[in-house]
Amino acid sequence: MEHPSIKTIKCTGTPYEIGFTHGSTAVEEVLSNIKTYTSFFQETAQLTWKQARNRASEQFIPVLKTKYPSILEEMRGIAEGSGHGLLLEDILALNVRSEIALTNYADGCTTLAQAGPEGKIFLAQNWDWIEQLRDGMVILHIQPPTGQGYETKILSEAGIVGKVGMNRAGVGLCLNALRSGALDISGLPIHCMSRRILQYAGSVDEALSMIAEFSIASTGNYVVADRTGDFLDIEYSPHGNVIMRASAEANYGYVAHTNHLCGPDRPAQLKDHPAANSFSRLKRFRELTDADNRDNREPSFQSIRKRLSDEEGFPYSICRERPSGAVGMERMTTLCTIIMEMKSLTGVLTIGRPCKDLIPIKWSF
Repeated sequence: MEHPSIKTIKCTGTPYEIGFTHGSTAVEEVLSNIKTYTSFFQETAQLTWKQARNRASEQFIPVLKTKYPSILEEMRGIAEGSGHGLLLEDILALNVRSEIALTNYADGCTTLAQAGPEGKIFLAQNWDWIEQLRDGMVILHIQPPTGQGYETKILSEAGIVGKVGMNRAGVGLCLNALRSGALDISGLPIHCMSRRILQYAGSVDEALSMIAEFSIASTGNYVVADRTGDFLDIEYSPHGNVIMRASAEANYGYVAHTNHLCGPDRPAQLKDHPAANSFSRLKRFRELTDADNRDNREPSFQSIRKRLSDEEGFPYSICRERPSGAVGMERMTTLCTIIMEMKSLTGVLTIGRPCKDLIPIKWSF
């Protein structure tokens, strides 16, 4: 079995203290991620790190000061906790990497929300991204001050404040990147909105209200669920949002998504630039999920992991491998798999391709 290598960081206190703990505990990982994204910005957007940092600051410090000042304080804490002369602007550049890259490149993911037996609700995701980030992931266990949101567990990249996870209220979130040039800097960056939902939303409806109130600067997709059994998929963009729900006819209803726009009646001016494998992965994942439903196979951690381990279309499969001879940003592989169950507030994370024999990391509150 392959042993997992990922830090779990327990962060408590004020936003600055939460950030300082994050940064001081993950110094090597933060520095490594800055090195990786320095190459990423140069290759995908022809920007130096200094240029990316300046763009991030000019575009997003004003809106974050107005809409989410506490997250800026947390980023400042990450920078000062990491040391090595890092500034708030360096950490901000990590957190807005999706907005800087836009159409140039996006990570790949296969996501699912599915109803299970006895009121269970599963959320799951394969995260496909450049292999250098495997050693830059962290688990953030955040306990904010009383009255400032819920205890939260987040799978993220060191230095980035939000990504995929769940909170003690029973709300979970998964994320798909979408390549689109749409940008509105009056909205929150994707990873900041992910964090806000995970820290403050007590239901799917509250998550939707936050997206409507604060808006999101760029284009992407969330799969959101809560412990009451509510779940949905939302493609969000500066031009409007499209919500998709499970078919009422399925015995174990589900929504699934990869990395292209697929919602009905989406805004006409919204365009994306997906890779061809996004369509084949979604088609295959739906086939596998529909087959389980036809066979009345109950959704479980095991059955969902099996679907996420599928290698049809290798190496551009659901369980992705770096293509032979790939260079630069094409060195994409499945870095990890996370499966969460909202009713019990439990989850299982594996680091690496799920088709391998991996030691699981269990989540719970």
